[in-house]
Amino acid sequence: MMFSIKIYDIKGSQKLRDIHRQAHLDYLKSFDAKTLFAGPFLAEDNETELGSMRLLDFPGRAAAEKHVADEPFIIGGVQERPAVHRWRPGVPHTWRDCPRTEGNEQFYVFVLDKPGSMALRARLKDVNRNYVGGFTKNVMVRGPLLSDDGKGEIGTTMLLDFPGMAAARAFLQGAPYNREGLWGQVEFYRWRFGRVFDRLKVPAK
Repeated sequence: MMFSIKIYDIKGSQKLRDIHRQAHLDYLKSFDAKTLFAGPFLAEDNETELGSMRLLDFPGRAAAEKHVADEPFIIGGVQERPAVHRWRPGVPHTWRDCPRTEGNEQFYVFVLDKPGSMALRARLKDVNRNYVGGFTKNVMVRGPLLSDDGKGEIGTTMLLDFPGMAAARAFLQGAPYNREGLWGQVEFYRWRFGRVFDRLKVPAK
């Protein structure tokens, strides 16, 4: 069972982040086999860390929430406000084999649909899939966020690889889900691969 996890940094916690960083990295490494992607999302300066996202495989919500509760950045006062959602991958990629062009920049997209819009999502699903399918070299991973019972699609999580922010924004603006008014809450960040989940730095096993 896949989960999308998003956790925000507490403002002014950079010194604590530095103190607890190694424990955080060691903790993430212990979930290597369960991790599809993990890394921090960033401000537009591409340096300031605003939080972290990860896509992981757990047997159920309780295990996903325990993973968050035991996170050294949570315990150490670096992060807060975790958002845990069931998620279904739309492409079979992980950090080890996803489409990626060296020199490109990466972006994280988190979307919650407008309330009561499941019928609109269903109507647009095929045309949106066809649109996104034209960007196979730029979409590292994508998939719908799911309701707790796993039956309803309530949003979207994507990781993108584009030459720059303008190109990534243009891709999002052109998405039928966006153009037709499905999306409600939209979060768009710069992103980078976590230090222990970057194949350009960590040799594949």
